[in-house]
Amino acid sequence: MIKADIEWARELISKRLEELNSTSSGPWAMENHLPPAWEGDTPYGDLFELFRQETDLDDAPSLIAERLILIFALSPYLAPSLLEPFTKALQTGQGLDTLGGIQSETQFGFMPTLQTVLFIVAGNDVDLRKKLLSGVFHEAHPLWTMGIIDVHHDPRTKNPLLIPFELNEEFYNILVLDQPYKPQFSRTFPAQLVQTREDWDDMVVPSDTRVALEEINIWLKERERIAKDEVINRKAKRGYRALFYGPSGTGKTMAACLLGKEAGLPVYRVDLSMVVSKYIGETEKNLSLIFEKAENKEWILFFDEADALFGKRTQVSTSNDRYANQEVSFLLQRIEDFNGLVILSSNFKANIDSAFTRRFQSIVKFTIPNKTLRLELFRRAFEKKYLLEDLQLMENVANKYELSGAEINNVFQYCAMMCLHKGLKKVSSEIFSQGVIKELRKKGKAL
Repeated sequence: MIKADIEWARELISKRLEELNSTSSGPWAMENHLPPAWEGDTPYGDLFELFRQETDLDDAPSLIAERLILIFALSPYLAPSLLEPFTKALQTGQGLDTLGGIQSETQFGFMPTLQTVLFIVAGNDVDLRKKLLSGVFHEAHPLWTMGIIDVHHDPRTKNPLLIPFELNEEFYNILVLDQPYKPQFSRTFPAQLVQTREDWDDMVVPSDTRVALEEINIWLKERERIAKDEVINRKAKRGYRALFYGPSGTGKTMAACLLGKEAGLPVYRVDLSMVVSKYIGETEKNLSLIFEKAENKEWILFFDEADALFGKRTQVSTSNDRYANQEVSFLLQRIEDFNGLVILSSNFKANIDSAFTRRFQSIVKFTIPNKTLRLELFRRAFEKKYLLEDLQLMENVANKYELSGAEINNVFQYCAMMCLHKGLKKVSSEIFSQGVIKELRKKGKAL
């Protein structure tokens, strides 16, 4: 389909350039120049189907303009020769104002602007140009709201029609590479993709915690129907906000990963050390970069140890207090406006500002497992390949020591490593005891 569109665009460019110095470069028979119809279910065709759902622009000029903008953005990767006729025209001094476009400082050739698209579709037709400016070119069109096209704003250029544009990185992955977009960890996106190979059966938590997590699961499964329900939309904010709180090692990160795994959605853990800044306004700016990139992507944002970013506001006694409170208010607004799932994780619920807790749909408590759950965690860890010689010892440890799920997993990893090293078929009592002592010493305790 993209190949057919490129050839269609090539013909359109040729025709318009031929008419550049003639008097017939105004209205033309749009129905004779419509883009090819698409067949099958492809990401490229899905975009235009989405445009029809989101706008009422189904006239010929709008359809042509939409398609041209995308083809121009794709051309540097798929059809570099498509824009060569513009380069030749400018070299002869033709249509310097009419054609738009600029000479790139970093690459040879012509970089189209929206003025270039207007020239091809509308020529000198004033009314048609006005229609396109209020339709496809308006900031509310999905081309811009979804971030499909990036416009490189230049403070020296007041006219947005003269600013070059290119394909967004995400849609480059989707349309050119035919693969899902996974942003790389960077200063502009300080978040990392987190995953788990475990399943819900590996999650040993109290029943009330399990019920609370299932509620979030239900929202993820029904999110599309909820978004289309007019009654719900009138009474509820977009998206879903959840707070996970409890001691370290009790399964908060694992639960977030499992929610994403079941829903088929990526989970990005935000690195707060790169978000929080001592400089005024920088924290808000850094957070905006995350939310802007995540908007409409169906990503789960996971703020681990969120106290640093979402802590309680203080009484204003200095200018620093005032700016800190402004940060919290800004974060509150950004979270409320986000249309996906946001999970905040904290060791202590009391550390989170009450303005946030009032807006959480779910507050999920994670606790140190009791004796029964600890024994279950030990049994699930030491099964199949790594059986324990003395099951009574395992039961005694589970009954006596308050170990978290992460600490029990550390015991297992130590024991498995030592069994492999020594060539043992079962975990000996000595190795198991050493693994438990190792964890207890971290806590300042002894066996």
